[in-house]
Amino acid sequence: MNILVRNLSRGVDEKELFQLFQSFGRIKSLNIVLDASTGKSKGFGFVDMPENFEAVAAIKALDGRLVQGLRVRVKKAVKQNYSPPRDNPDKARPERFEAGKVNSAIKGKSVSRNSTGHKKN
Repeated sequence: MNILVRNLSRGVDEKELFQLFQSFGRIKSLNIVLDASTGKSKGFGFVDMPENFEAVAAIKALDGRLVQGLRVRVKKAVKQNYSPPRDNPDKARPERFEAGKVNSAIKGKSVSRNSTGHKKN
């Protein structure tokens, strides 16, 4: 299980992060995310633990723990579907959901609506 560790003090290094998690089980990998321009910690990182039950125990025990004066937030990492920005940001947005169009299509009727979405009289 991949674990997200947030609110890390900028002074926490990978060795200290390893020490926090090692008592809960085997660690497959870990890293602290660094700012590309400064090389300094961005204050969060990831720990990958192959055994789910060990990862869950680590999350429960470490979430909210004080580490170098800050309460770290520890939770299961959720994979984000990232798509890079396109040339035209308007095209990247999903179409607006218009309930009136869906409802009228379901009923088989065509309903005229004004700009606020209300039926025209």
